[in-house]
Amino acid sequence: MYELSTLIAVGIICTLIGSAAGYFMLSRIRPEQQSRAALEKQFNEMQQQQQDYQQQVSGHFDRTAELLNDLAESYRSVHNHIATGARDLHSTGISPLQTLPEGRPVLEGNPAVGKPSEQPLDYAPRQPGSKGALHEEFGLEKDLTEEDGPTPPVAPHA
Repeated sequence: MYELSTLIAVGIICTLIGSAAGYFMLSRIRPEQQSRAALEKQFNEMQQQQQDYQQQVSGHFDRTAELLNDLAESYRSVHNHIATGARDLHSTGISPLQTLPEGRPVLEGNPAVGKPSEQPLDYAPRQPGSKGALHEEFGLEKDLTEEDGPTPPVAPHA
């Protein structure tokens, strides 16, 4: 009826087609793949939201810095106007108000300047040859007996 080689070829072809169809159907139906894709999509969206938020915060602080510099400049102008008026209008020509120097204030550690700010010290700096403020004996007076050596422990009475 049919040759053996034809039956084997048809069987192999049908097996390959069935395997491919099963693989594609299984990959569409499996919830693990769907949930993974949904998690990846959600992760990417959250990353984008985080980047957008960081840009908003950065823009907000840039604008705040501009406004504060403008405010400082306006304050300097008003102060100098009052100081000049007080000096010119005062009977002796001497005013207790001094004019402020021109120019914008520059904060230490400004990234635009490139100079990092330093952390403030919460203790007095150590003098050469002395113990610093964080040393355990700082500010304590020693007794003469302590300088001779440690005192032996006293045994408790029973």
